[in-house]
Amino acid sequence: MMITNFFASFIFSINVTLPIIILLGLGIFLGRRHILDDAFSQKAMKLIFNLTLPLLLFFNIYRGQIDYHSQIDLVIIAVLGTTILFISGELVAAKFIDDKRERGTFVQAVFRGNNAILGLALCVNAYGDAAYIPASIYSAIIVILYNTFGVLTLTRSLSNNKVSALSLISRVAKNPLIIGIVLGIIMNYCAIKLPMPIEKTGHYLADITLPLAVLCTGANINFRYMKVSSRVVSWGIFARLIVAPIFMVLLAKIMGLSGMKLALIFLMSATPLATATYAMVSAMGGNTTTVANIIGITTIGAMIVSSLGLMILTQLGWI
Repeated sequence: MMITNFFASFIFSINVTLPIIILLGLGIFLGRRHILDDAFSQKAMKLIFNLTLPLLLFFNIYRGQIDYHSQIDLVIIAVLGTTILFISGELVAAKFIDDKRERGTFVQAVFRGNNAILGLALCVNAYGDAAYIPASIYSAIIVILYNTFGVLTLTRSLSNNKVSALSLISRVAKNPLIIGIVLGIIMNYCAIKLPMPIEKTGHYLADITLPLAVLCTGANINFRYMKVSSRVVSWGIFARLIVAPIFMVLLAKIMGLSGMKLALIFLMSATPLATATYAMVSAMGGNTTTVANIIGITTIGAMIVSSLGLMILTQLGWI
């Protein structure tokens, strides 16, 4: 019986992660062959972030049957867990990382994952359409926190300027993912129907999001940067792949979550450092090599952690 349960857990974890691993591998191959070059990947990711991913999140909520009350626990865990990770990262960085300009990168590695793309893709692979609404609502809260905390920690470590509350609010309000999710909730709640041609066109665009995004993520992996070159890199990798998912799962379990919701928390938390971090650090004059190292290693490592984590959680009977 134990062998049967272990085999079932193994099959479940492989079914969830293997399609993403294959797409990442295909992206790496196409990138090495210069079929998906840097210019194409950058433009494709810009298209995804500004159009197709907001549409995907919008339609997932717009057409769903949402029980808003049942999503409150996910919202609480997202806010509480991410805030604790952010504060903990700041305290550790202040005490143990001597180079102030590297602290913001480490802190982001602690709390900021690639939820909107790899996290969402893993959740959908695990639970199909049933995962779209809770994963989208969770992502909405996380995106707000990521943008807010990301600006705060990088400004503290890379600039002497103070953070303007108005600029933070404006940054969050203009985020295309937030706009898509908020519009989806409004139109779902008000039962507003889109004309069929517009809805079909939107679905065509939304459907390309996850495969194209994962392919471009693979194409952007640069093995030259995959080395543990400093304590910031090693600590950042450990925090992103081990500390963050374990902490978030335990927090969710303490708050009574199990089954699909607990799995969603884990899969969202066991994602690599978000690629948006690279652009933010680069724009503020930080050490991009450190960020690239963490992103590259955690992208590969996240697939291993996700597979093993799903097997362990299934064996424990938590999901």
